[in-house]
Amino acid sequence: MIWFTWRQFRTQTWITVGGLAVVAVLLVITARSIADAYDAANLATCGSNCTTAIDNFLRDVRNGTSGTVYDLATYSMYVVPALIGIFWGAPLIAREVETGTHRLAWNQSVTRTRWLVSKLAIIGGASVATVGLLSWAITTWAHRIDDATGDRIKPLIYDARGVVPVSYTLFAFALGVTAGMLIRRTVPAMAATLGIYFGAVAAMPLWIREHLIPAVHATPAFDLAKLDGIGLGPNGSLTVFANAPANAWVLSNHVVTSTGQALTANPQYCSPSKSPAVCEQWLGSLGLRQDLSYHPTSHFWTLQWAEAGIFIGLAVLLAGFCFWWIRRRVS
Repeated sequence: MIWFTWRQFRTQTWITVGGLAVVAVLLVITARSIADAYDAANLATCGSNCTTAIDNFLRDVRNGTSGTVYDLATYSMYVVPALIGIFWGAPLIAREVETGTHRLAWNQSVTRTRWLVSKLAIIGGASVATVGLLSWAITTWAHRIDDATGDRIKPLIYDARGVVPVSYTLFAFALGVTAGMLIRRTVPAMAATLGIYFGAVAAMPLWIREHLIPAVHATPAFDLAKLDGIGLGPNGSLTVFANAPANAWVLSNHVVTSTGQALTANPQYCSPSKSPAVCEQWLGSLGLRQDLSYHPTSHFWTLQWAEAGIFIGLAVLLAGFCFWWIRRRVS
C-alpha cells in the first residue's frame, strides 16, 4: 500500500522537491545581500540608539531584490497550505468516489482503514515536511528584517513564521480530505476547502488569537513625548493619539483621564482657533494616562504553540471523522 501510494503521489513529490530547491537557492543568494546591508548599517554596533541604522537597513533591503523576495516569501506561507489542502487533500477521496475506483480499492485485501492510514500518513507527512522546511528556511532567512521592523508578533508576519504555518497545513489537508469525502466531487470539494480554510485563518487574528494568553494591560502616565496627534470631534470630543510600545501587537491604545474617562475638549485651549502648542500644554497639566493592551514580542512563541495546538487538534478531529465515515457511510 505504501508503494502504491508513492506511485500515485510521486509526480507531486518531485514537483515539490524542485520548488523547494528553487526557493532554497533564492534564499541563499539574497541572504548575502541582507547580511551586507546589515553590516553597512552598523546595526550590530549601534548600541541603544538604532533608529537611523534600522531605517538605513530597511531602506536598502526594500530597494533591492531582497525586499521583493521577503514579500513573496511571506505571502507564500499563506498560499502553500491552502494549495496543499486544495490539490492534495480534497481529491484524495473525492476523485476515487467520483470516478468509481473506490469500489475496487476498498474491496481488495487492504481494508478501508489501512488504505486511509497509508494515504494520510504519506501525503500528510509530505505536507508537513514541505511546509515545515519552508517555514524554517524563511523564518531563519528573514530574522534580521523581522527584528528590525519589530513586526514578527503582528498579524500578517506572525502567520508566516514559526510553527503556525505547519499547523495550518495539517488543518487544510485534513479539511480537504473531509470535504472530498462528504461532497464526493473534486472541484466543489476544492472550493469548499479554500473558503473554509481562509475563513478559519482570517478568524484567528480577528477574534481569537488575542485571547489565547492574557495580554499585557498597563496604564502609565501619559508622556507628551509620545504624542502622535490630536483629533477634535464635532461634539467637543477629543482624541489624543499616542505612540504604542515598539515590537508589540497593540490591541488597544487610548489616552484617558486619571479616572479612566474619555477626554472632552476645553475650547479655551483646544479648538480650531488655538495653536497645537496651547492644546498640548493644557493636556500636559491634566495628569492623563495611556490605557494600553498589547502582546509584547516575548509572547510570540507562547501564542504560536497555543494557536498551533488548536489547528492540530482540529486536524486530528477531522481525521478521526474521516475514519469513522469511511468505514460506515461511504459505499
